[in-house]
Amino acid sequence: MTPTTPPADRPLRADARQNVEQILDVAQQVFADLGYQASIAEVAKRSGLGMGTIYRHFPNKAVLVERIAIKVMGESLAQVRRALAEEPVTWTAFGRVVRHMTRLRSSQLFPVSRGRATDAGPELSAVRTELLAALDDLVTRTQRAGVLRDDVNAYDIVLMLNSIPPRHTSDSADDEPVSDLADRYTGVLLDGLRAPGSEPLSQPAPGRREIDQFFRATHGL
Repeated sequence: MTPTTPPADRPLRADARQNVEQILDVAQQVFADLGYQASIAEVAKRSGLGMGTIYRHFPNKAVLVERIAIKVMGESLAQVRRALAEEPVTWTAFGRVVRHMTRLRSSQLFPVSRGRATDAGPELSAVRTELLAALDDLVTRTQRAGVLRDDVNAYDIVLMLNSIPPRHTSDSADDEPVSDLADRYTGVLLDGLRAPGSEPLSQPAPGRREIDQFFRATHGL
């Protein structure tokens, strides 16, 4: 069974479109703060919209989360394209994209249940394919410039970025903020990816099959 997302060929009125955007923005923050276990009721509370309004556009939480994933991947795709167009130095573009995607990971913006029993819908599959192709282009250009080690590929980058720990909310009584270590580990990652690389890599590089298996097992996507 594939989640049913709002039909793309059915234009929404301006107020309905605004509601959808508000729901997505608020839900994205709710799931980033609380994880996938957060309820639709919490999304309704923070958005100021009724449960009926949310369910009218997103009939269940799986559909809402998939739509957030589509939104986040689309924003990442735009970021890759902007970086390639705007940055004259290829390594600068590469670092900009890596840090952008690390921030997404740190904020837990792929908050999808591991136990989901549905397959990714065609829109999510399409935007993932586009994003992976753009990342592959970025990696290839950076390697051609001689600044990224030539024994890694775009799939390596995706898997490594997902190994960076997400930000966790504080559970202490004084509500002291928890350190976000993403930037620190991103620096280590970028340093290890610079050419020529002194540590030989064992095993062949991953491919699309490994990426799809990873997202299914880890994010349910």
